[in-house]
Amino acid sequence: MAGRVKLSGDPAYTYAVGRVRVRERRMLTRRALIEAAEARTFEEAVDALREAGYEPASRSGAGLEELLARQSAELAKFIRESVPDPRLLEYLRLRLDYANLKAALVGRLTEKKLPLSEGGGLPLDKLTALADGGEPDALPDPFAELGKRLLEEWEKAHDPFLLQQGVDRALFARLDGISAEIGLPFLTAYQELETDLVNLAALVRCLAAPNPEELSAAAFLPGGGLDVTRLEGYARTGDRGGAAEYIARTPYAEIARGAVEGAPDGLGVLAVRGADRKLEFLRQARHAPFGAEPVISFYLAKSNELELVRFVLTCKLNGVPPETITARLWGVT
Repeated sequence: MAGRVKLSGDPAYTYAVGRVRVRERRMLTRRALIEAAEARTFEEAVDALREAGYEPASRSGAGLEELLARQSAELAKFIRESVPDPRLLEYLRLRLDYANLKAALVGRLTEKKLPLSEGGGLPLDKLTALADGGEPDALPDPFAELGKRLLEEWEKAHDPFLLQQGVDRALFARLDGISAEIGLPFLTAYQELETDLVNLAALVRCLAAPNPEELSAAAFLPGGGLDVTRLEGYARTGDRGGAAEYIARTPYAEIARGAVEGAPDGLGVLAVRGADRKLEFLRQARHAPFGAEPVISFYLAKSNELELVRFVLTCKLNGVPPETITARLWGVT
């Protein structure tokens, strides 16, 4: 796992960092997030989040998605206006585009309809049509080609996990390339961390599957700091003991060993702890006066905040008990 890295201090981002500092003051506090999670009703949860600008127009899933779409579009606009490097803009935008493609494909192939987010480069009407049963041809390449390939692969296995890994593999390949071109150690280290966390989750899924040998061949992403060949071997043979011993010797022992050993709700716990680890890494850029790192950190942290708000308020709308919500809450440690 990447730890602290040397920050660039690039003066080209002085204006952008100043704008970030203003917006950071309106981000959700730990206290507000916990109050929202522990609230008895949807209305009380909204009250806790109101100071950070989260107030749905109506008490409904549609009202919540309208609010989040507006926030996502505002974040994208802010980044477009603030980042002078088009390569970094593409790096940040691609995350949203591939997430939307994943949501559209999952919606088309399963009964689970996932929300699409504003602010990306792919047209939402084309993605909605794909989610409703259309074809990916209307999307620009390489998204159209990727969509067609993943639809063909779906016919072989009908596995939502492999579908999502296929999208992530394409996304991370592009992000790795852009990150290498930009040459920012902070970005490279974050990419390594994200890749490792995706591969750890894949390992846990494979070890719990009845057919790990079938999943393992396409489950892992290249790159990262972990030995992918080892992970594939443990996954293919179902070797929990060997996998746990290996993970215990890595920087991820604390957050992943229990899940690898088969602890109850191990994948959920790993997701929460992994999200916390990413936020912990991003915090090192919080006080940097210059450079691209504070802008990257703000964008990723704000995107995470939007997911937290969706999670908490959706749970409230569906009557999920507060203790269940707080058990799955990330970013509050």
